[in-house]
Amino acid sequence: MRPREVERVIIHISWILSQVRREFERSALSREVRYIVEKAFIDKYAIREIPEIVIEWGSEDKAYIDLRTGRLVIVLRAGRGNRYENIARALIAAIPDLLAPELKAVYGGKLLELLSSHIARSVAIDYQPVVTAINDVIGTLSEEDESFRKLASMLVEIDDRSLLSRVLIPEMVEIAKLRYPHRDPLIDDEVIELINLLYELARGEVRRVPPIIYGKYIRVAFVLVARPEKIERELMPHVNYVKYVLNKYRGIQSIYILAAGRNVVAARYLKMLLETELKTMSVKLVTTEYVYEGRYRDAPRMKLYVGRIKLKLE
Repeated sequence: MRPREVERVIIHISWILSQVRREFERSALSREVRYIVEKAFIDKYAIREIPEIVIEWGSEDKAYIDLRTGRLVIVLRAGRGNRYENIARALIAAIPDLLAPELKAVYGGKLLELLSSHIARSVAIDYQPVVTAINDVIGTLSEEDESFRKLASMLVEIDDRSLLSRVLIPEMVEIAKLRYPHRDPLIDDEVIELINLLYELARGEVRRVPPIIYGKYIRVAFVLVARPEKIERELMPHVNYVKYVLNKYRGIQSIYILAAGRNVVAARYLKMLLETELKTMSVKLVTTEYVYEGRYRDAPRMKLYVGRIKLKLE
C-alpha cells in the first residue's frame, strides 16, 4: 500500500474514533486538511513543503505559523460545524499562511478571504461536501456586495486558464513580502484591477490596449502571441513592443507572454528572443515558463502557455 493510501486509511479510522472521543476529531481534521493540501496545492502554487498542521479549538477561526515548532496552527471556533464544514473553514484559514504569512498584513481581510475561499475550493475539488461548504462561505461574502460577486465569478474563469496560480498569486506574494508589514488600501485596488485584466485575457476579450497595469505597486505588461507562421519575422513586432513598454513605462516589474494552442511554440521562441534582446540592453532578468492544459474561450482543454520575464531593478 502506498503512503497516501495508508494515510487515507488512518484518516478514516481517526474519524471513526472521533465518534467515541472528541480529541480524535482534531487529529482527524489535522491529517485530512494536510492530505488535501498535499495532493493539489504544492505543484500548483510552487510550495516547497507543507508544514505539520495542527487543529485547535478557540473563540474564532484563524491560523498562524508557530515560529518555535514550524507548525501551522489552525484555530477553529469550537462547537461549530460538521466534518466537511470544519475542513472547509480550516482550509480557508490556512491558505494565506501556506502561500505567504505576509499576505494577511498587507491585503484587506475580505479580499483575502475571497481569494482563500476560491483557492480552497480548487484544492478540495474532489471533496464535494467540502466544496459545498466553501460555496456557502463565498455566497455569504458576496451576497450583499455586487462587486465581490463579480470578482468571485472572474476568479473562476481566471483559474480555468491557470492565470490565478501563475500570475495573480505570485504577484500578490511578491508585493506582500516587499511591503510587509505596511498596509495600504491602494494595493487592494490594484489587485482588483489586475483581476479584471486577467479576466479579459482569460476570455480572449482584452479591452485595455496595451494590456498593462502601471500602478504604484503592480507594474506588469502582457504580450499576447497570436500568429505562429513565419515565426521570427512575425515576432519582431512583439520584441519592439516590449522595448517600447520598457522605455515608456519605467519600472515595469514583470512581462508575461501568453499563448494558446498552435501559438505556444511561437510564444516560447519569443521568450528566447526577448531574453537575448534584453541581455544586450544590460537588463537583469529571471525567467520562468509553464506549458499546460486548461480551458480557453469555448475549448475545455487546450494547450496553454505562460512565460514570465521578471525584471531585476537596480
